[in-house]
Amino acid sequence: MREERASPKGVENMSDKAVQDIDIGESMSMLFGTPVISYQWPDSEELNQELTEVILARERADDQGRGIRSNAGGWQSRGNLISWPEPCIQVVKKRVETMVFGLLRKILPEDGTDRTFTLVIDSWANVCRNGNYNVTHTHPNALWSVVYYVSPGEPDESVPYSGLLELIDPRESANCIQVANTVLDTPALVENVPGKMFLFPSWANHMVHPFVGSGVRISIPNNVHVVEKFKTPQAQHHSPGTATRTLRGTGD
Repeated sequence: MREERASPKGVENMSDKAVQDIDIGESMSMLFGTPVISYQWPDSEELNQELTEVILARERADDQGRGIRSNAGGWQSRGNLISWPEPCIQVVKKRVETMVFGLLRKILPEDGTDRTFTLVIDSWANVCRNGNYNVTHTHPNALWSVVYYVSPGEPDESVPYSGLLELIDPRESANCIQVANTVLDTPALVENVPGKMFLFPSWANHMVHPFVGSGVRISIPNNVHVVEKFKTPQAQHHSPGTATRTLRGTGD
């Protein structure tokens, strides 16, 4: 017959003392951080009306901008929209510059060093009507992409994701085993709000879901290439799509 042994004194309370509640918020961090910025520019109603008029006038005058980039149907302007002379276009350019230079300043080390960067911006107008969409794609030869929302159109509320931008998780196997209905299982969708500007890394696969509804959905995508301190005289020309600024890191 097996003899029962008494537990050493105090052992019965050891588990309560050795295993306490964990403050997960204090202990958790996220690896492979991907900066995205969503900012709602105030007082944009008049600007967006002017942009709508300018872009739709260009569309009427140019029937060649259909299916030239990632769009399936709809219209995308050719060339660099930043070079258009209208003042409303230049406001969008300044907003893009402000956002990107602000992000650069944030991610630079706070070491007191001044560094000079030039932004090379390539922009175009994206016009979608009922049934139009953008296929899954990336934006090669750029560091960040910035989209400015001019008009959401009138999407059919009964159709999920109508006309919404979605970023695709680059971790190919991340969704193989997942706990449903958590913050880790939420599609990365961007709402079409007039005046919103959304920045994301250009390498991120993304798409625009088919727009189902009436009216017209208008956005202005921008590809931003960042160059630090031009090295050669040939690279120091300034086209309408460039901006140069000296920055110092502000840290976290």
